[in-house]
Amino acid sequence: MRKRSLIAIMAAGALVFAACGDDDDDAAGTDVELTTEDTAAPVTVAGDDTTEAAAITAAGADTTEAAAITAAGADTTEAAATTEAGGDTTEAAAITAAGADTTEAAATTEAADTTEAADTTETGGDTTETGGDTTEAADTTEAGTETTTEAITFPVTPGADWPESLVFTLTPSQETGGLIETAEPLAALLEERLGIDVEPIVPADYAGVIVALQSGQAQIAGGLGPLQMVQAEEEAEADLILQSERFGSFEYVTQWFTNDPDTYCDDEPVANEDGLLFCNGILDAESASDGPIGEEHLADVAGETVAFVDQGSASGYLVPALQLLNAGVDPATGITPLFAGTHDASVQAVYDGDAAVGVSFNDARGGMVEQLPDVGEKVVVFAWSFPIPNDGFAVAGDLPDDLKAAVTAALVDIAATPEGAELLASLYEIDGLRPVNPADFDVIRELRTELADLLG
Repeated sequence: MRKRSLIAIMAAGALVFAACGDDDDDAAGTDVELTTEDTAAPVTVAGDDTTEAAAITAAGADTTEAAAITAAGADTTEAAATTEAGGDTTEAAAITAAGADTTEAAATTEAADTTEAADTTETGGDTTETGGDTTEAADTTEAGTETTTEAITFPVTPGADWPESLVFTLTPSQETGGLIETAEPLAALLEERLGIDVEPIVPADYAGVIVALQSGQAQIAGGLGPLQMVQAEEEAEADLILQSERFGSFEYVTQWFTNDPDTYCDDEPVANEDGLLFCNGILDAESASDGPIGEEHLADVAGETVAFVDQGSASGYLVPALQLLNAGVDPATGITPLFAGTHDASVQAVYDGDAAVGVSFNDARGGMVEQLPDVGEKVVVFAWSFPIPNDGFAVAGDLPDDLKAAVTAALVDIAATPEGAELLASLYEIDGLRPVNPADFDVIRELRTELADLLG
């Protein structure tokens, strides 16, 4: 395996929203330029934190306006799970682990209008055991229509129309340095299965991920929050392929937390088994579907400094902004918004007293206990939002169809291996992957419409 060079990509401007008219065209036409010179707003390939950039440097300078990519830094954790799906799905499940001594013939027979795939695996006359190296990629369409299932054996032979390499962009929901370190071995596993180079990159903000897809400078995107999933499909014309599972669920919530429980808690905060404090009955909730909880206290947030994550984050801004509006508090003028950049940083802002209240996915505090052992005592969760569909993966819409299927199946196969499962858990706390049901994201589409004026 060749040594992978980490690259950096510039994301132009602020976040692009469908409701924002000409901004879509500007972002879609943005190219990323590589330079070795320091600029006024650089993004570093060394271990510096970045928050919204407009350029790229190969040295390690701190930056403060980032829309590009950094290749090193701290550990990352992505947010909770997603809504159960019904309806149309497209599933790719099929893989044989790289290096396996098997070749597979997929025999297809036709009877009437139904196509069935019969998979056989041969190695000098030997057949693989059940649960072996081959899985199946199933394309499922509407009920009553034809379904075709075919197996993919890895490593695949790249198609004649496949690119020589792919760029895999990841959402910087947490500190980007540790994220890229985990992404490198994941990209290597993809390389082994696809037979082409895969380069991992991490933009410095959420907007950079969408710009990379729009501009053709990334072909695979992972850790896409629910808003990014909608943006990827509607603005970058990407195909949504997989959705993440966490803790046995496919949905999660925004959690509201404070360093002033006397103001926001109706009862004495209680600790869970990890020592993290909750109030207003949240600890009694069994799943995200029990939300919203404690929303009656959001009106008390008026006039306070509130730590958000990023304007491109559903749980870190869009959903809580809508909750504030519904509580009669303008999220732009009724509070002092503080955009921390990551979920961890939002928790940190409340812990440090820079904000009285903050928001994140549930429960972002858990990833900070090692760094801040008393974070669960000083930062108390007092409210939940309604359920939010979880993050997922997308591929560029202009890739060959067989490559899209191979990427999808490769990710599913990786998730089914001990090494891959460990990487995905470390990357974004992903426990499993399933095919995307686009209808799950209707709540986000509606939210974007509702907040169009605010976001514009």
